[in-house]
Order: sequence, then C-alpha cells, then structure tokens
Amino acid sequence: MSDRANSEQAPPADPAAAWEAFCESLKSAGEVLRRGDTPQDEQTLAEGHRYLVRLLRAGFENVYELADPARPVLSPMVGPLLQYEGVTSDARYLHAFIDGSQPYRVTGSRGEAPLIEFGVYTGKQGMHEESLLLASLTERSLTLEPDGSIAVSIGPEPRPGNWIETDASARYMMIRQYAHDWSDIDAGAFRIEREGAAVESPPLTLERVREALADTVAFTRSASEIWAGISDYWSGFAVNRFVPQLDADSRTDIAPPSGHHFSCGYFRVEPDEALLIRLDPGRHGEAAYWSLGLANYWYETIGWGSQSSQLNSRSALYEPDGSVSAVISHEDPGRPNWVDPQGHREGTLVFRWSRSEVGVPPIETELVSLSAL
Repeated sequence: MSDRANSEQAPPADPAAAWEAFCESLKSAGEVLRRGDTPQDEQTLAEGHRYLVRLLRAGFENVYELADPARPVLSPMVGPLLQYEGVTSDARYLHAFIDGSQPYRVTGSRGEAPLIEFGVYTGKQGMHEESLLLASLTERSLTLEPDGSIAVSIGPEPRPGNWIETDASARYMMIRQYAHDWSDIDAGAFRIEREGAAVESPPLTLERVREALADTVAFTRSASEIWAGISDYWSGFAVNRFVPQLDADSRTDIAPPSGHHFSCGYFRVEPDEALLIRLDPGRHGEAAYWSLGLANYWYETIGWGSQSSQLNSRSALYEPDGSVSAVISHEDPGRPNWVDPQGHREGTLVFRWSRSEVGVPPIETELVSLSAL
C-alpha cells in the first residue's frame, strides 16, 4: 500500500488508544517485583525497575526494529547501558533474526579477538519457546580471505567456504567475540543480508505498531521472569558455591555457545564477610579463555567493563603452583584477585570455561569473616 493510500485512510476514533492500551498492559511486567522469591532490599528493587525499562528498550528492538528476517540487521545485543542474560564485558555480542529456510550472507572484517563464534539458534530467550544452538562456526574452522576479511554463508543449500546449514527451525543468530583485554585490539565489523530479498521495507502501519507494542510487553514480562527464575534456582541450592552446568536442570539451559562451559552459583556475602575462591585451571586442563564474573539478581553484569569486578585467564594473578585464589568482599582485602560486588550482598556467580577438551575445573569456596583475612 502506498504512503498516499495510507494517508487517505480514516483516522482512528482515538489516536492515543493504542498507546494507552500498551501502557495499561505494561503494568503486568511489574509483577516480577512482587514475587515472593524476589529479594525485597532497596538495591534489588531499584535495579529491578531499571531492568524493566532496559528490557522495554531491548524488547522493542527485538520484536520490531530488528525483527524482519528479509532485511536483517546485525546489531549489538548489549553494551554499557544495557546488560541482560548474564553477559560478560569480555565479549562483544551481535545478533540478528533470520528465517533459516532462506539463504543469508555475513561479510566483514575478522577483527582481532582470539575467540569468535557464529551461531544459529531455534530462537531467542524471552521471545520464543526455546533457544537451542543448532550449528556454529568458530575460529578453529573459519577461513579468511588474504586481506583478513571474512564471509559466512547461512542457509539450507551448501555453499563453498564458510557455511552454516540451517532449516526453518533457525530463527536467530549471534556473533560472539571474546578477548581478555579490549584496550588495544579491534573487534570485527560485520553486516548480514538475505540473498534475493527486497531492500526497502514496507510502509509502517498502525496495526503493525500495535502488534510490536504487545510483543514488547510480552518480551519484557517473559525475559524478566525467566532470568529471575534462574537466580531463584541457584539461590535455592548453590549458595556460595559453584555447580557445573551439567549438574543443573533444564531451567538453567541458556543456550551456551559451542566449546563453552559454565559453572554457576549464588553468592551471599555480608559487609563483614568474604568469600574465598580457589581453582587450579592449569592442572585440570588448559582453556583458551576462562572468566569469573558476577551478576545481580536480574542477571545484569556487575561492574560492566571494570577489571575490579571480574577476573579472566590473563588478568588473574596466579600462585607459583599455577592455581588461582580470589576473594569476593565489599572492602579491598589487600590481596590479589579481589572481585568487588559493588555493594551487592547477593547475586549470581558465573564462571566461563572455553575451548577446552575437558569440563570446568573444580572450584573450592569458603565463606569467612573479613577480619580473618
């Protein structure tokens, strides 16, 4: 339909009706704050309100701005002002929505991140019924052009070079790039296009906006409930200890990338306490990358981009025997590998272990008084 035809349609009886319906429906997303399991301290509730607003922004992007699989856009999923799903600031995340029955091509510069993965999934958490990894390519199998550029074909028909096979079950893709330190390296830059699709988008209609607003509310409500529920799971049995992902249940199935293993738990540390953590990554089996980070109850990264609130396999200081001893405390204990929870007395422990032939190493913990350090 042309813009002129749209302009000649009769105006709605109430131009603000769709907006008011959206605002009224959005109230239901706040029920996650009232849940019996949701911590009721001021910091968690304040962050919960902020989290819902941030999810609102992410939701509209996901269900409308980025949602057309005929004209996909590779967009940053998170950043300094938006974190969800327990991400790490050691990674750069790009995502796009696709139709796996159609052919796509991703092109761009490889960048300098040591680890990179192109993955396709059955859907996105909070939007679709499931989010399972279907296929992927990592730095181990990707081939580059002589000039350092890269091209990846995605679709049901075989293509020469880098190709990820898909079918109609694939609806979502992510590019993850991991680096121990981003201060002096460049991330890759990529674009995606569906082969043979029209370039121009159809004119926007009021009905399409109504649908997008309703889907935004659904995403905000669903995503907040999913991730709060995962925090509830960890806080129910893994307080101040780490449990490998394989020992968890389906509620913690967060569609990890290939070659990536998790060990998680829930910390509760009072101002006069410290949680001692010890692991021996070298003795257990080398990994190209590992990290220890914290997330709040809403799975927002604590201290995004701050080296004081996380450790990785290069920023950590090792003992002479190759082990690592870390401490979570509200005050700097004057010891190496201090992880600052930035005022959070509770939250999620997230340990990543990547590109290793063995599972995550055992992680020992002990809660002690701060004065005992």
